[in-house]
Amino acid sequence: MLTKKVLVLTLALSALIAFGCADPAENEEETGEIIEPIEPGEELPEEIEAWVEESKFDFGGYSKIYEDQRYILVAYGERPTGGYSVEITSIEKKEEEIIVTAHFTAPEEGEPVTQAITYPYDLVIIEETELPIDFVTTGDDDAAENR
Repeated sequence: MLTKKVLVLTLALSALIAFGCADPAENEEETGEIIEPIEPGEELPEEIEAWVEESKFDFGGYSKIYEDQRYILVAYGERPTGGYSVEITSIEKKEEEIIVTAHFTAPEEGEPVTQAITYPYDLVIIEETELPIDFVTTGDDDAAENR
């Protein structure tokens, strides 16, 4: 009976060592640190306003450093109608880069939309200015193909 308890205890200890004692730094490196963006106010600096206005015409992810802050812009480019949107859904700081995930939405077939050319985009601000940015797209398949 004692041998059975020792065997069970040994197996439990082995499992704990194998699965429960992972290095926390190693686990954090995989998931990274979530960065909470700052929403831009109603008034943007003139330089940033001009940058957004010229960048929104093309599909892509962009960043610009201004006064110790990094502005991150994700633009859908020119769309033929309303009903398109883009939203920066997460910003994750990894050891060597920042991952910005943006979700693109296209109107459903038959959905009523405004009949006007639109330029959907999302703009946020973060404090991190050193690391390179990698943009990841989700949502509309056409947006993923444009990447």
